[in-house]
Amino acid sequence: YVGAKYCVATNSGTSALDLCLKAYDIKGGELITPAFTFVSDAIVGEWNGMDVTFADIDPDSFCLDPNSLVVTENTKAIIAVDSHGRLADIESIREKATINLDATGLARHTPLIIEDAAHAMYTPGAGKKADITIWSFQAVKTLPMWDGGAITTNDEKIYKKLRTLTWLGIEKSTYE
Repeated sequence: YVGAKYCVATNSGTSALDLCLKAYDIKGGELITPAFTFVSDAIVGEWNGMDVTFADIDPDSFCLDPNSLVVTENTKAIIAVDSHGRLADIESIREKATINLDATGLARHTPLIIEDAAHAMYTPGAGKKADITIWSFQAVKTLPMWDGGAITTNDEKIYKKLRTLTWLGIEKSTYE
């Protein structure tokens, strides 16, 4: 439905966020996210030993304002939250988040960009531009199912790692 090659179910959107950081081996450093969201987007940074920095939101979209980003070598991840069916401007966030580390412009740093699409399930374009996307099915979301979450990605290596992270490190499915 969202156009991703792979999807992994989780018990919540919060654990989906946490598993994204773990799948990319992110511990420490800085996590940037807007404060205009549920606490999960910041708390997963705390759980992974990160310094959490809050970015401003765009007053029209209520999504992270790319112009408010201050990215350094220490910035390891950005959680861009889709707000009330409006999509975060992932392309502008990526552009603002990519920094040159030397004078040649060859050494570049772009933090992991996670799209929190918990409130954008039926919004066209959701889940298409970030490095990885999480979804939530909690009662106040656009596709409520009591609770639960999911992670979508086009990266097979990350998908396989996520599968082992969601089930006690076991690499094979029940059917395998």
